[in-house]
Formats: sequence, C-alpha cells, structure tokens
Amino acid sequence: MNKLFLSGFLWSLADKLVNQFGVLVVTLYISRLIGPESFGLIGMLMIFVALADSVINIGFSQALVQKSHAMTEQDASTIFYVNLVWGFFIYAVLYLFAPLIAQFYHQPPLLELGRLIFVIIIINSLTVVSKAKLIIQVDFKSQAIANTIGTVIAAILAIYLAEQGYNYWSFAWFLIVRALITNIFLYYFSKWLPQFTFSKQSFKSLFKFGSNLMIAGLVATLVNNLNVLLIGRYFSAKQVGYFTQANNLSLALGNLISSTLQGVTFPIMTSIKDDREQLITIYKQLISITMMFTLPIFIGFAAIADDFVRLVLGNEWYSIIPYLITLCIARSIQPISAVNMNILNAIGRSDYFLKTDLVKIPISLGCLFVGLQFGTQGVIWGILVSIFVSFFINCYYPYVIFKYGAIKQLLVAKNYIFASIIMFFLIQLIDTHSLIIGLILKVFLGIVVYFVCLVVLKDVFFLRILKQLLSRITKKSA
Repeated sequence: MNKLFLSGFLWSLADKLVNQFGVLVVTLYISRLIGPESFGLIGMLMIFVALADSVINIGFSQALVQKSHAMTEQDASTIFYVNLVWGFFIYAVLYLFAPLIAQFYHQPPLLELGRLIFVIIIINSLTVVSKAKLIIQVDFKSQAIANTIGTVIAAILAIYLAEQGYNYWSFAWFLIVRALITNIFLYYFSKWLPQFTFSKQSFKSLFKFGSNLMIAGLVATLVNNLNVLLIGRYFSAKQVGYFTQANNLSLALGNLISSTLQGVTFPIMTSIKDDREQLITIYKQLISITMMFTLPIFIGFAAIADDFVRLVLGNEWYSIIPYLITLCIARSIQPISAVNMNILNAIGRSDYFLKTDLVKIPISLGCLFVGLQFGTQGVIWGILVSIFVSFFINCYYPYVIFKYGAIKQLLVAKNYIFASIIMFFLIQLIDTHSLIIGLILKVFLGIVVYFVCLVVLKDVFFLRILKQLLSRITKKSA
C-alpha cells in the first residue's frame, strides 16, 4: 500500500508540476500579450464550462471510483452513454443561449467565442470512464503523460496564434486542443472502449451515489464562480481579467499540492474504507502534510506578489497585486477544507458532502453580495471571510465521525502558521534594484527561514519526514 501511494503521489506530483505549471506559464505569457480586457472575455465564459463539467464529471466519475474494483463493463458503458448525451445536450443549450450570454455581459464578441469554447464540454464528456479506470488503478503515470502531450501541443499552437495577433482566440484554441489531445491519449492508455450495452440498474446504483456529488458540485461551482458572473455584469471585462488572473494564480498554488494528495489518496482511502483505524491514520497524515506545504506556499507567494506581477505580467497588470495578496491569504486554509470533504466521499457519505455544501451557500452568497457594494476588492474580501467560515463548517462531519474537528486541525497547524508569518515579514526586508535578483533572493530566503523555523520549533511531523529523507540518502551513498 505504501509503495502504491508513493508511486501514485510521485507521478501525480510530476503531472501537476509539469502541466499545471505549464498551463500557468502559457496563461501568463498569453495574458501579457493580449491584456486584461481580452483575458477577461475568456474568464466570463469559463463559468459555463465549469458548471457543465461539474454536472458531467464530478458525480459519475467519483461514483465509479468509489465502486472501485467492483465496477463492471455494464457500469462503465452505461455511464459513458449517459455522459455523452449530457455533453451534447448541454452544448446545444449553451449554443442557443450564446446570444443571451453576450447580451448579459454587454460583450458582442462572446457570441462566437462562446460557441467555440463550449466544444470543450463535449470533449470532456467522452473521457469520464477512461479517466476513472486509470484512477482506480492508481495509474497516474499514464495520466501525467497524456496531460503533458496535450499541454505541449496546445501551448505551441496557442503561443504561435498569440504572436500572430489572434488575441483571445489563441487562448480559446489552447483550451480546446489541450482537452482534445489529452483525452485521446487517456483512451489510449486506459485501453477501454464502450460496449453496446446499457443497464438501468447500473444507472440507478451509480446515480444514487453520484447525484449527491453532482448537485453539490453544481452548487459549489455556481457559488464559487458567481463572483466572475457578477463582476462581468456590473463592472468591466478588464475587472474580470484582473480578478480571474489573481484567482487563477492563487488557485494554482493550492491545487499543486492538495489536488495531488487528494487525487492519490481518494482511491486508496476508498479501498481501505472498511479498515477504520488505517483510514483515520491516512486522513490525519494528509491533513498535516497538506498544511505543512500549502501554508508557506500561499503566504510566501503573497510576500513576493508585487515583484512577480511586475516581472512576469508587466505594469498593465499591476492592479491585481492587492487582489492576489488577499486571495493568497484566503486560499491558505482552503486545501485543508478540501481534505475534510474528500474523506466523506471516500467513506461513501456523499449525502454529508451535499449537506455541508448546501449549508455554505447562504454564507458565500451573503459575503458576495455585501462585497459587491465595495467593488472588486470588496468581492475578494468577501471570499476571504466565506472561506474561513466554510473551514469550520467543513470540519463538522469529520469531528462527528472521527473526533478530529477544526480546533485539533488548527493546533496541528500552529507551527506552520507561526513559521509562515516569520517568513513573510523577513522576506519584506529584502530590497534590490533588480526584480529578478530580488525575486530569487526572496524565494530562497523564504524556503530557508520556513524550514529552519520548523526545526527550531521541533515540529514532530516535519522532523520525522526529514529523518526518513536523510536515512534514504545515507543508504544510497553507503
């Protein structure tokens, strides 16, 4: 089990490092070329793609993984055809409503741009089963290779188009080509093709579990992306561009570690869900390692946000700096919340998952509508408040089931919080005339200060990991 976890973690981490970092680099480069207003047009449409994906992917994909090795070919083929119908139906609806979307935002270019970008929905609907099969096998190597090929080919095309002056169309084609190439290779590696069979019993069984996650995913996606919808409606495409860029950067930081750990541990926790003691052990370790890495990454990035934006995006994007700092602080606690929700799915309690998400809706909406009265920065402060309140809500069922609630989780994080704060203020002391040299020095100092603080604080979990690493290095050099 440990070897399976380690192999899955390393390949999943490699996948995230190469592909999330690659997508981020391409996004930043194209953003610099096309500017915040054109980038904002893409952001206005992505809420609809995200909503469609939550309906198509979240419910049935996790239902198949939760069923694990008991999944039959009838199950797989049934879900394939259901998702295929869903994909074409949703695309058709969005295609017809594209004029209304453009009218809602007061942006005529969104008509044709939307009809092109929405093709991603059909592409993604075709690969839910093949991806689920690879996840069940903890085969993250194949997924990493497929994602890398898709990202590289799409990036080459998109950069060429952006350099040729195709503006926002370049990024639209990047999204479509990446999804298409990646999904082709997922089919190749999974070695699975649908059979001409459909089972009502399979559909009912999987829908019973998946429907809760589907509804929860749809609601959560709508609430999380409503800010983009309303900023685009009441402000400007440029403000959407600022918000989307800051939001994407802050999310990319957390997803690198948390999505890697969750993606690997979900099938493993599912396979041992009947062994309560082992499940709790993995869950607690996951909480600790998530906090140990995500807190310094978020706080550290907040500390270098000014230099990063000026160096990478240029002065045209300077207005996103306060947005980025606030969102980094807000997102620092979010990966832990995701772990608490993830374990509910692993033990088959998608009903608890749904109830938790429904409770958070009025809080998120209340913070959003209050924040709107104070502009885009007000919306971002509303996100900060809602994320921190949501953390305590997300901890409720883990407390009831495992007696491991918010207070105990925060106590585990006390060393990481303290070390991150010390790191943040020391980084601010560095001031150089060169942006590149200053950025390198700040990153290096931040890493050193953070880990030295953990050693001085005698953090048990960190010292255990450090001891294991030193032991392996010693054995290899012997």
